[in-house]
Amino acid sequence: MNSKKIPLILCAVFAAATVLFAALAIINFTKEPDKASEAESKAGEFVMSGDVQTDAPAAALASIVSNNMKQQTSFPDGIREELKQAYSINNNLVGWLSIPGTEMDTAVLQGSDNSYYLKKDFYERTTYETSETNYGNIYLDYRCITDGISRNTVIHGHTTGKSTGIPKQSFRSLYDFRSKEHFIKNPIIKYSTLYNEYTYKICAVFLSTTQKSDDNGYFFNYIYPDMSENNMVGYIDQVKQRMLYETGVSLEPTDQIITLSTCIYDYGKSVDTRLVVVGRLLHEGESESIDASLVKDNPDYRRPQVWYNSKGLTNPYKNAEKWQPSAN
Repeated sequence: MNSKKIPLILCAVFAAATVLFAALAIINFTKEPDKASEAESKAGEFVMSGDVQTDAPAAALASIVSNNMKQQTSFPDGIREELKQAYSINNNLVGWLSIPGTEMDTAVLQGSDNSYYLKKDFYERTTYETSETNYGNIYLDYRCITDGISRNTVIHGHTTGKSTGIPKQSFRSLYDFRSKEHFIKNPIIKYSTLYNEYTYKICAVFLSTTQKSDDNGYFFNYIYPDMSENNMVGYIDQVKQRMLYETGVSLEPTDQIITLSTCIYDYGKSVDTRLVVVGRLLHEGESESIDASLVKDNPDYRRPQVWYNSKGLTNPYKNAEKWQPSAN
């Protein structure tokens, strides 16, 4: 081969390679991103969203890195170490709720009223029943104290999530406590404030309506936070009337309680009803176990007047005392 042609050939080859490389680069730049790589790039944000909203254990928060995490340089004095990660994301965090043996294991927020977190999630995003993220967030009643526990620590939350594609809400698992067998297996509630952890033993599960018109002009105000010991006597009587089953767990006027409240429609869509799970603070030296032999059905538990009307039955509680909560 003529030696003069070699440089020309090399130049041509180099030029062709350059064109090919440029074409490949353009194709790679403009093609749809690799889904696996895209998922990895969003992992920090997605994992945190998923874990907080689907009731991840509090301990898991310490190992999660989130793009949503705020720059937090200071925390309340004495805050529990395992809650710092969640608190750094939302300073409205007031505690953590779990029921050992169940999927209940989630952050508790508190707003300035009892409607703010009905539709706001952990990240302050407005959500809806059909949202792909959770509908609202469970929250402490705005009247309850946060540096300790109230006599009645009240926590509210949604129970949507039966439809395909709609996330199961944190309080949906409370429905299982309509079964006394489920209670026997899972009788303990753990609630941590930012500073201390408290253990409650479930003592009652009941249904209660929210409209006076459904029950002879009476609404059982079980969500009042600061009843006196004297007033607690009437409260306990109201609870015992409504219990779906006897738990065998004592409830005394001196006890501190936790109330988990959520919507349910056992009396029909037109009757605004709540499913309520009540626990009382574990007594000093008391075991967390229960005596299963004391757990019994309560077939004649109190229903609202509209239920007795629909069944053509006489309401044995029609003239019962209409207790009202009081701090005195």
